[in-house]
Amino acid sequence: MTTTPEDTGTVAARRKTVAQLRATGLSLRDIAAKLGTTKDTVHRDIQALSRDTATPPDQDCRAPVAPDILTVALPAATPDTSPATPSRDTATPVAPGLTVPLDAALLDDLATLTANGTSPEDAVRQALAHLAKSYRLAWGIGLYPTTVDPVISRSQFAPYRPPAAEQART
Repeated sequence: MTTTPEDTGTVAARRKTVAQLRATGLSLRDIAAKLGTTKDTVHRDIQALSRDTATPPDQDCRAPVAPDILTVALPAATPDTSPATPSRDTATPVAPGLTVPLDAALLDDLATLTANGTSPEDAVRQALAHLAKSYRLAWGIGLYPTTVDPVISRSQFAPYRPPAAEQART
């Protein structure tokens, strides 16, 4: 089946409407009834919107590093040697920091994320980037209003592909 430019515009307009209606909490059937289409078409539109906003598999899934926005202070981190009070003579400005109380559950989670040798700082950055990406996706395609935390019901894993050097040894 081929699509004409008019069809593409119509599909894009319908998908935009689907995202807006979904953000209001309407079910797939209700949206389909409003648009005069089937719930399967609405479902495919939502999947297409999700694919359109996803990061391609060959792209880095992590958010760009923004050290001036967030610095996470953890006990395992290297102690900060910068002066406690910034002065006009200080060459580098002090970045804002975040201190998180470490309870038993958070320590267990952090131990899991660092079991492969990842530093605590990188583990927190990766986890935060992954969760933020999921939230942006859910809000961006209209599955949830931006005032509501999206519920993530499952994860999908890419198959493990060992590096070429590791494959040569086996």
